[in-house]
Amino acid sequence: MIITLYKTGAGGKTLYYTIHDRQQLLDAPFALSAAFRVGLGRERERLHRFEKLADRDRMIRSLVARRLKDGYRLLYTFSRSGFSASEGLAEALGETRVTAIG
Repeated sequence: MIITLYKTGAGGKTLYYTIHDRQQLLDAPFALSAAFRVGLGRERERLHRFEKLADRDRMIRSLVARRLKDGYRLLYTFSRSGFSASEGLAEALGETRVTAIG
């Protein structure tokens, strides 16, 4: 799953915020990476570890809700097999493209 949000910042630069679950860890069954960058600059990434899938999904919803409140808009979403946060996330994004599969 990948969700990329964007907004125009001070000086006309584009701010990007990407959330993805592609990182696998040895010390936790579920992980989530949140990355931020300005324009073509260097990306800063934070890795979140979770013992339960529900906790990871709650974090996805929380991160997206905070960014939408800060003025970010949806740029891109992709889910290879769906994820359990899809239902609440589609509503938050105002999108019908974000759907649970399976």
